[in-house]
Amino acid sequence: MYVLRMSSGEELGLSRVLVDERHEELLRQWRRYRGEMERASVPSKLETVGPIDVEDQGDSRATVTAHIRAIWWNGPTSLSGTAHPWRFETRRDAGGWRVWAADLPPWCGGHVRADACR
Repeated sequence: MYVLRMSSGEELGLSRVLVDERHEELLRQWRRYRGEMERASVPSKLETVGPIDVEDQGDSRATVTAHIRAIWWNGPTSLSGTAHPWRFETRRDAGGWRVWAADLPPWCGGHVRADACR
C-alpha cells in the first residue's frame, strides 16, 4: 500500500499502514519524498521488481525489503529506471502489520539523475 500510494500520489488509505505512534513523522517523510518526485520527474508508476524479502525479527517485528523501479510512459514508448531497495521496519499490532520506519533511497540522485531535480 505504501508504494502504491507513493506511485499514485494519493494519501487516501495510507494511514492504515502507518503505526499510530509514528504516524505524523512517517506521513511527513512520505510527503517529502513525493514532493521530490514532483520536483524532478513523476513516473507513470512505481513497480516492485523480483521477490519481496521479509526477515522476521521476532517479537512481532519484521524487516521488509522490496526492489522498486520507476517507469515513465510517453505514448507507446516507455522508460524503466533501475530498481533500488526500499526497506521498511514493520510492527504487528491488533490491526495487522504496519510500517514503523521507511528507509528509501534518494529520489534525486538515486531513481533519477541529480541534475534532473529542479
